[in-house]
Amino acid sequence: VNRRLPWYGWLGLLALGGAEAGLLLGLLPVRIAFYCIAWWSYIFLVDGVVWRRQGVSLIRSRPQEFWFLAFWSVPIWNLFELFNFRLQNWFYINVPADETFGLIFNVGSYATVLPGLFETYDLLRVFGVFERARVRAWRVTPRLLLGCVAVGIAMLAASLAWPRFAFALIWGFAVFLGDPVCYRLGRSRTESLLGQLARGEPRPALRLLLAGLICGGLWEFWNFWAYTKWLYTVPYLENLKWFEMPPLGFLGFPPFALECYVLVNLLNAVRRGRSWESCERTGPGAPRWLAAPAVAAALAFNAVVFAGIQAMTVQSLAPTLDDIEGLSKETLERLNRADLKTPPVLLQRTAPPEHLTALAKEIDLSADELVQ
Repeated sequence: VNRRLPWYGWLGLLALGGAEAGLLLGLLPVRIAFYCIAWWSYIFLVDGVVWRRQGVSLIRSRPQEFWFLAFWSVPIWNLFELFNFRLQNWFYINVPADETFGLIFNVGSYATVLPGLFETYDLLRVFGVFERARVRAWRVTPRLLLGCVAVGIAMLAASLAWPRFAFALIWGFAVFLGDPVCYRLGRSRTESLLGQLARGEPRPALRLLLAGLICGGLWEFWNFWAYTKWLYTVPYLENLKWFEMPPLGFLGFPPFALECYVLVNLLNAVRRGRSWESCERTGPGAPRWLAAPAVAAALAFNAVVFAGIQAMTVQSLAPTLDDIEGLSKETLERLNRADLKTPPVLLQRTAPPEHLTALAKEIDLSADELVQ
């Protein structure tokens, strides 16, 4: 069937190109929001390509599942932000000073994690990546399940007890801890990696691992160019970095993708078999009235973690001219009227000498006063 890229796919492509152009032009609003713009553009573009390829996609065919992923992406990522209060592996700089805008930016950015991973997974699937992969069916025994849970608990406990030495174990603990639960619940309730391997089916796990590596590369690449960004303080790995990430750190992205899959499967276990992978399955689940308390608990958890991020993980706010000592109130008002509210914008506007003179004339100041 000859399908065209849907309108939102073109919109994603144009928005991504526009964001890149805004970076090259040094537009501060674009630089601040770049990471969020880039990821939503990528997600809509990839979904459009998936739909064009097979006629079915998350946004076009299962929009409720897409927005379910976007909503739960925030508390799932906030779980790792909570762990980072102990690990102290990353922190944020140049965060928007306006708290409302900062909150919107955080929610918009965190909401891309699950859609970004699973849209990339779908892209790999429709292009037949790992399509021929098969393994001998695993024998999943109660001893194996118990061993996995024990390993998961040990990984989580070690990473929190000895964060300087065992911080990397946080990337993968949920696979060992949560997937045996999904397996025991059964396929009528939810999917599990162990269940797939028991059927000799390694393709979902392989695609998730590759999707994690691809998304990890994009996370770090787009973060590197953004003004509002994160930096790493990973013990023993500070001397060499690719973008802002130590090279060995990229090995954490594939197991993180598996973790996200397992955590979503745990959520799906109470949703009567509903899943982003298929809209046809139904099974037992929790009563519908539990949905509202679950959403309220997720929102409360987000609020607590966001407050913690502001207190512990945010290292600097995007400065404004109001923060600079020595500027008179009259000068600030004149600069604000000229839409010059931050130091980067002011420096960009006054870099060439002739621009400095023109701006001084525009705001009725001498060039010497403006320099001072």
